[in-house]
Amino acid sequence: MSIAAETRALIEACLAEDPALVSLAVVGASPDTLTAHIAPGRPVNAIGGSGFSPHPPFLRETLVELIVRMQRLRWNRSAPFDPKGWPPEDRDLQALHRKHATAVVGFECGPGWTDLLDATFSWLHEIASTREWAPSQIKEKFGTLRFYWYGDLPDLGDEIISAAEHISGHLCEMCGAQGYVRKDLGWWSVRCREHAKAAWS
Repeated sequence: MSIAAETRALIEACLAEDPALVSLAVVGASPDTLTAHIAPGRPVNAIGGSGFSPHPPFLRETLVELIVRMQRLRWNRSAPFDPKGWPPEDRDLQALHRKHATAVVGFECGPGWTDLLDATFSWLHEIASTREWAPSQIKEKFGTLRFYWYGDLPDLGDEIISAAEHISGHLCEMCGAQGYVRKDLGWWSVRCREHAKAAWS
């Protein structure tokens, strides 16, 4: 699958049921050329298998931009191999502590969310490099990402974090491929088809 096709599939999963999906355009054959555009605005209150009241706490263009940033990192990290053949490992997740000054807490999640967290921290640094803020906890809860923070972030920062939490519900926590929220023996997790049978391995 190409980077553009994989990116489109993930955006479509995250924004499923949003009428604005018909405006989605994804182009690019490499991480450097990947771009995506969608009609701006707030998605409907039920998207991608999640319900929000009264509406999602992020704009669709924020979610799309975060996915594009994550996909560029994912495909650059694994180059020249396909990302499915070169998934992130625990050491890649832990390396985010050295890469991002604000990554001061442990990661209580699997390595599959490495590129999502990397993109989130990078974008937050771009918009809030002079502000005092820090995460207080980053973990998996009921299958999806929870990114708790304190301090002074602009509204866009809160939006980016909320978008990351929603995106995590569509990314395998083990390998970063597109996944699905599932319940197995009473435990929620997000797994791709390959890792679905090994949810707690």
